[in-house]
Amino acid sequence: MRVCYAKFLPHDFLECHTNDAINVLKSMRSAFKWFEEFFPRVWELSFYSVLLHDLGKCASGFQKNPQKWGYRHEILSTPFTAFLDLPENERNLVALSILTHHRTLDEIEEILPSKEHREEFNEKVGELLQNRDYIEEIFFERIPYWELYFFGRRKGVFKPPANWTDQIGNYDFDSLLSWYEKNTKKYWNELIFLRGILNASDHLASASELGIRLLSDIKTAVELRVSPERWRPIQRQAGETEGNLILRAPTGYGKTEAALLWANRNAFRTKKGVSSRIFYVLPYKASINAMHSRLLALFREPELVGVLHSSSGFYLYSSELEYKRLSSLYRKIYTPLKVTTPFQLMKPFFGVGFPEMGLTELTGSLLIFDEIHAYEPNILGIILAMLELLRERKVRALVMSATLPEFLEQLLRDVLKPNLLSTPPEEADRFTRHRVNVIEGSMDDIEELLTEIHADGPILVACNTVSRAMDVYSRLREDYKAMLLHSRFTYGDREEKERELLANLNDYDIVVATQVVEVSLDISFSTILTEPAPLDALIQRFGRVNRRGFGKPQDVYVLTHGSDGDKRIYPIEVVKESIRLLKELDGKPLLESTVPKLVTHAYEPLSSKLTDEVRTYYEQAIDLFKDLRPLKSNESERRFYEMFHGLEAVPGAYQDRALELIKQGMSIEVHRYFVPVPLWLYASEHEVFHRLSDSGPGKYVLVAELEYSSELGLQREPRSGGEIW
Repeated sequence: MRVCYAKFLPHDFLECHTNDAINVLKSMRSAFKWFEEFFPRVWELSFYSVLLHDLGKCASGFQKNPQKWGYRHEILSTPFTAFLDLPENERNLVALSILTHHRTLDEIEEILPSKEHREEFNEKVGELLQNRDYIEEIFFERIPYWELYFFGRRKGVFKPPANWTDQIGNYDFDSLLSWYEKNTKKYWNELIFLRGILNASDHLASASELGIRLLSDIKTAVELRVSPERWRPIQRQAGETEGNLILRAPTGYGKTEAALLWANRNAFRTKKGVSSRIFYVLPYKASINAMHSRLLALFREPELVGVLHSSSGFYLYSSELEYKRLSSLYRKIYTPLKVTTPFQLMKPFFGVGFPEMGLTELTGSLLIFDEIHAYEPNILGIILAMLELLRERKVRALVMSATLPEFLEQLLRDVLKPNLLSTPPEEADRFTRHRVNVIEGSMDDIEELLTEIHADGPILVACNTVSRAMDVYSRLREDYKAMLLHSRFTYGDREEKERELLANLNDYDIVVATQVVEVSLDISFSTILTEPAPLDALIQRFGRVNRRGFGKPQDVYVLTHGSDGDKRIYPIEVVKESIRLLKELDGKPLLESTVPKLVTHAYEPLSSKLTDEVRTYYEQAIDLFKDLRPLKSNESERRFYEMFHGLEAVPGAYQDRALELIKQGMSIEVHRYFVPVPLWLYASEHEVFHRLSDSGPGKYVLVAELEYSSELGLQREPRSGGEIW
């Protein structure tokens, strides 16, 4: 008798892989009991989906060489569902989940055997039956024991007749497709869950994981960091609040601990721990990485705290973690707490990747949004639409901010119907850390302006654009020990600069930086001189001065004029109103209790327009998401990548090094040489970009033939001697 393998290199017997996948399924059933409220038969039907999903791999051609076989094993697995003693609708649900567990229905239906064209299918069924002895004597014989293990009793649902080999070849795929077209809306949830759970079970079993992870008690972890007698009132209140919540509190007040205590109160639990999936959502990679490191210190195991963004693999690699294994696991229903961008949560709603698995994981989850004010109206609209639809899936959300304008709070309240918590004014004012000074002028006068500022340590000079920061740094570097920090350095150079600042900040007179300094480094400057910006952005920048809040408020300095490039970044009306408000506070402390109202006033000139924009994007997203069809590819997937796909390029000076690393099989190291490239720069200078040859099958590395140095970063000038394509 031949054996049948489900996986190769390393080899894994079909019955062993099936057993592993059933173990994962059993772990999920124990953790996600509330799924039954959406779909009472979810676990029984999922069991039979997992049981039969890979039987088609017994075809002799697959066993000889799966890469060269040229057929889809799912097509051969699906007919076995005909032998399930279940109502027709349930059999079809199981069949569709198996048929689409690797490819979407529209991708695979082109090669499905119709009644008229079955020659290739019959040939592959013949290959399958060459291993009939294994199927009957090994696989079929184990099914009652798998049922006993999973259900606690033998159910006898799978009943292949004596002539089962004839019936496999006669399976009616046309009727299955017809049933799908007629019943998609009626069984939308069931199709989502069955494909999502099968994908999760299959993927984790293939990764040699036999179950999902749960968090231990969150409250206990927080207590180990901050003893309960030192909890602030708002932290205690958050831990007692059930349901959606908007939380306002000053920077440094302990919002993260408050969010975790809220999650502890609202989570689903089993005897083994917290089973709800928790997503901590932040807008910037740097702040995501910092939060991941912070939460990992709290929960200790990297399997419990994940990180997801476009370059999280390199972050894990740089952190000396098991980046290949963990990057894979974090994209599955495995890790209970993930720090991520909103774009990762949006993917299932746009049909990206395995959307059914994403929607399944989001069901019953807890979403924590920090710094939600930082998003553009289109992103806010999509987030609101996502939250609206997730309310129906037992999802709860916490939104927290120190600088949330009222127009945005109202939009959130309309969708979430939340509880509201805010720090009492007298308590907030204890965190007053800054005294505002408004200076007439611009960075054109930087040399003279610095003579008017008295500082006892390093000064932060904050610019709105990279080009402005480069110019200011170039003028100061001769007379001061200065460093330049912005977003257009390679990841390797930026990592080195940040490491240097963390270790030796006091050795520098001045650090010239763009907005990257608002979210990346946990360091404290003696003061700041900044270009004008919206008030919420300015407050984030002020947060780099007197970070711990000790002693009296420290001076911060705001210029009245920026540069022409600012209008590409910030709404000018909001910037002007922000400066007008700060002029009224000139020379006075910026009381923390006044920050929410000040931010609201700053946005008043555009609040109506921004509200309309957000609502328009919200309505468009709702319409788009409601058209999502389970198991099918979606036009919205293309739109997602058009809207949110960022660009990264290797400076021309490093392209030979990048190619060498790729040839050595060290592609992860190439990431050190990537520079984020804004789309406007790519559009305006597209003639200096080209693809690196030989960067691998199906992959490419973008090269920017622009001047680059580790001191200044990627510049706008074409590279000397660089080839223009």
